[in-house]
Amino acid sequence: MTDTPYWDEKVPTSLLGPADTPPNEKQVELLWQMFVGITEHWQLDFAIDLLRSRWLDMLQARRSGDPDYTEEYINAAKVFEALLDALGSSGAIETIYGKTIVTKESEATTRLRHAKYFVANDFIRCFTACGGFRALVPGRNYTGFLGGSRFREWAPVRTRARQ
Repeated sequence: MTDTPYWDEKVPTSLLGPADTPPNEKQVELLWQMFVGITEHWQLDFAIDLLRSRWLDMLQARRSGDPDYTEEYINAAKVFEALLDALGSSGAIETIYGKTIVTKESEATTRLRHAKYFVANDFIRCFTACGGFRALVPGRNYTGFLGGSRFREWAPVRTRARQ
């Protein structure tokens, strides 16, 4: 008998769910820790806490629509927790963002690959859209795909003085 790690359990490639209950507080915090891991993986100096409300908005939107991602979020939280227990924080983050590459739904054959395709890839899109990767281009007027910020801490897009 082999002991397969939780994250390597086989699952159907289609979207999991919908779930009967939303993610609990612990699962939401695990997902937030996974989202924050983007800054660790890409070694970004970024005030990630400023994105929490946008990130929560994204979670809510993905859970209230069709398709419903609730079960995917619960799965990703459980996968991330299992990875944390087995590999520690940096190992879990490296596994999610560095070692696991899933670009097509047909490749999402395990719990980890589901977490990568349906959740981690979405987290990267959210981070990009909110200007999270602007730290990679210092000195440039880049704030992401969205036209500015709703936070006073960040200057609006293209605000330099006109000549």
